[in-house]
Amino acid sequence: MGRGVLVGALCWASIVVGALTITAQTVASLDNDRDGLSDVLEMELLARFQPRWMVGKRDCSVRPARFAEAVAVPTVVEDDGTVYGQVSPVRSHSDEIEVHFYHLWRQDCGQMGHSLDAEHVAVLLRRDGEDWKAAYWYASAHEDTVCDASQITRASTLGAEHKGATIWISPGKHGSFLNEELCSHGCGGDRCAEMEEMKASEVVNLGEPSKVMNGAVWASSVRWPLAGKMQRSDFGEARVERLERLPESDVAWANPQKRPAQVAIYGGNSALNGVAVGGRNTDTALVLANDKTSGALDKAQNNTGNALTKSYKSIVRALGGAAKSTGKALGVEKSEETTPR
Repeated sequence: MGRGVLVGALCWASIVVGALTITAQTVASLDNDRDGLSDVLEMELLARFQPRWMVGKRDCSVRPARFAEAVAVPTVVEDDGTVYGQVSPVRSHSDEIEVHFYHLWRQDCGQMGHSLDAEHVAVLLRRDGEDWKAAYWYASAHEDTVCDASQITRASTLGAEHKGATIWISPGKHGSFLNEELCSHGCGGDRCAEMEEMKASEVVNLGEPSKVMNGAVWASSVRWPLAGKMQRSDFGEARVERLERLPESDVAWANPQKRPAQVAIYGGNSALNGVAVGGRNTDTALVLANDKTSGALDKAQNNTGNALTKSYKSIVRALGGAAKSTGKALGVEKSEETTPR
């Protein structure tokens, strides 16, 4: 090979390598939803922190659905277990990223059922050196309704600082829960029975509300509340501060102010009573300090039952006393000797 040919070959090789380098840099810097985070980073975080989904074996809506691209009205293509994601920078904290995982269903099959059901799970990530680490997890359950039983906890509580948390989805109603026990302590309609792990697939990136990706124009449809969920944070300062006042083992209700109304609606349903341990029942959904969680729940419920029994006996005694007093006043009370035993 002549010197000129060799030089030409080397020049051509350098051009090819340079072009490949530029292409790789371009791909790494692509930001199709224009939120300041590269598409590559977003997909990496979605893959790493995708939850382990526990779903009903016989859910009436089968599995979370995949929706047709570039169609304004949400149109189900298949109930195949597709999960959609959103990765957003936290504008007030440059070292934080909020990731949402949406499980979207063809229909809600519970009481007052309806077509199209949008629920989600979220995780707040914080910069850890050159990497990202989960700080908090949030699970939505019937958001923005009186039956809102959404929860929040520290990632360390779930052992999910570097991976996805295990999420339990109530069959038919599709509320998201951070613990299997909590599934039956929602608002009366949630039960996690006959569950199985859903086969994981790649998460489809929705992008941002102002710049959707992958043809998800249906995300803004007024037929469901998905757009509103995409536009807000699940980790408001007041919510996080309230959680931080609780012990590390606690999962907290995200909206504890709604619990009294829920108890009233369901007549003091035992599923809503006795869930917290100790004096933290206003904020706490469940204490996960050790492996005796169910025992603690049973004990709390037994105590509730004992209290009701004692109250019942007290009422009976009070009524009996009142009856005797009334009898004396009317002059019709029988003496102990003549009263049948």
